[in-house]
Amino acid sequence: MINIVLWADLQCPFCYVGETNLQHAIEELGLQDQVRLDIKSREIHRPEDGDGDMEMFEIFQQKDGFTPEGARAQIEKINTMGREEAGLHFDFGKVHESNDHDAHRLYKLGRDCNLGPQVRKALHDAYFVNCEKLADPEVLVKAGKAAGLEEDLIRRMLKEGWYENEVANDEMEYDALAIESVPYFIVDQEVIPEHLTKDEFIKVLQNHLPVGQTQN
Repeated sequence: MINIVLWADLQCPFCYVGETNLQHAIEELGLQDQVRLDIKSREIHRPEDGDGDMEMFEIFQQKDGFTPEGARAQIEKINTMGREEAGLHFDFGKVHESNDHDAHRLYKLGRDCNLGPQVRKALHDAYFVNCEKLADPEVLVKAGKAAGLEEDLIRRMLKEGWYENEVANDEMEYDALAIESVPYFIVDQEVIPEHLTKDEFIKVLQNHLPVGQTQN
């Protein structure tokens, strides 16, 4: 069994692309039953960016100091990365970054209901494709239902604070390891502090197969 730990944020395009590339590599090698993936929470939202009241195109200019031309170039670079590396189609300039703490909790609920990948996809679609605010409880309810969770269960989770401690523990572990950015992968004992392409992940996974074992 290959054990992989991933720290990621649900609004980070590099996390989204890296996570997608990893999944594609696992599928191409036929290792779905031989990889144990533990996705941990790391929230990267900056409170000074507001609560989803600005598009990323505006944030790049007003908060990060980009010129309009520079912001467009950076956004296109990110969009191209997603499209060419992972087959993902989104316009990062139109997303609305907001607090996604509850979205991380929703993913953990989905995981415990054996719907983790489905919830993660629904949350990524909500943010990257539909440009919705992950701080909005109704967006989370809609995403959770689309993934197969019961609405009453989602609303109880949001109201009663389920998984608060687990998200906090993920953050403390991140800080204790002195990690500086996401995505951050640990494949068995190998540290990969960045997103990789699918082909790069294939090589990593092949190196971690037991001696004498080949992929399906």
